[in-house]
Amino acid sequence: MREKLQTIGVKYDEVLKRFMGKEDFYLRMLRKFLDDKNYGELRKAVDEKRWKDAFTYAHTVKGLCGNLGLDGILEYAVPLTDEVRSEPYDEEKILTYMDQVTEMYDRTREVIQSL
Repeated sequence: MREKLQTIGVKYDEVLKRFMGKEDFYLRMLRKFLDDKNYGELRKAVDEKRWKDAFTYAHTVKGLCGNLGLDGILEYAVPLTDEVRSEPYDEEKILTYMDQVTEMYDRTREVIQSL
C-alpha cells in the first residue's frame, strides 16, 4: 500500500501520523474520497466558466487532498484555487491547472481503487 500511495505523492509516514498510525482508518478515508462529489462539481463549474463556484469547489478539493496527504492533486489544486479566487480570471491558466488536477485525480482514483 505504501509504495502505491507514494506514486501519487503521498508522504506515507507523515500522513499516517495524522491518522494516529491507524492504516485501516486512513484507507477507509481514502475510499470515502472516491465518493466525494466536489471534483465533479469543480469540473462542471470550470467547463461552464462559473468561476466563483469553481473557487468554492477547488478550495474544498484542496482541503480534502491536504487532509488526506494527496499531494499529487494538491500540487495543482493550490494554484487552481488561487487562479479562481478573484478577478481578473486567466482562463488559459485555469484550464491548464484543471487539466493537471484531472490527470492527477484520475491517477489517484486508480491507485485508491487498487488498494
